[in-house]
Amino acid sequence: MKNTTAKQAMTYVLALGFVVLLAVYFLVYKSYNDKAEALEKSNITKQQRVDELKVFYDNLSIYNAEIEQYQAQIAAWLDEFPLDVKEEDIIVLALETEKAAFVGYTNININGREALRTIPAATMQLAKMENLTQDVIFVERTVSYVNITDYFNLKKCVETINNSANKLTISNITYSKNEETGELEGTIEVTFYSVIGTGKEYVPQNLKEYESGLANLFGTTTVVDEPEGEEGVEE
Repeated sequence: MKNTTAKQAMTYVLALGFVVLLAVYFLVYKSYNDKAEALEKSNITKQQRVDELKVFYDNLSIYNAEIEQYQAQIAAWLDEFPLDVKEEDIIVLALETEKAAFVGYTNININGREALRTIPAATMQLAKMENLTQDVIFVERTVSYVNITDYFNLKKCVETINNSANKLTISNITYSKNEETGELEGTIEVTFYSVIGTGKEYVPQNLKEYESGLANLFGTTTVVDEPEGEEGVEE
């Protein structure tokens, strides 16, 4: 059997020690070093986030003031819309146009209510609109006013509709000329808007000032003569 000298034994010990050191390095030191680098990177990211939050905190009063302005603006916009558009509102608009212009209605086609957009109550609560506890629903209702008039009075009719206190828009106007009478026959299509869920109450129309009867639903029509110099429909 070959004898191992003291020098060889020392070599083996040194080699074994080197292996142990490598194992310690890879298993312990490198692991801790990698974790330290990851932690440092994480700290950098967190510090950036802290810096961002500090900016928000320093400007918190400004943000709160802007939020209050937005809330007030939203409330003002919603307040412009009525709770509902009923048949009486639609008829009263026709009566208002009759006051301002000579227009004879032959038919008023009233469509049903259609939801345009729904904003969930949870969304309004997140926006700190605490008084809005229900879904806010924007609704439209389209009406076709079929009538007979002339060019001058048609302009007065359109002007009256555009100046109406109702939340509405004229979505379409279609007319043709009656060659025998010279009058315009056609339709003004109006879309009314309302909002459900704001907590407002419906305000009914005051119909006492309007004449009505069995023979003539719209009462007496006031004819507005075309002023001198105003051009009508060309023959």
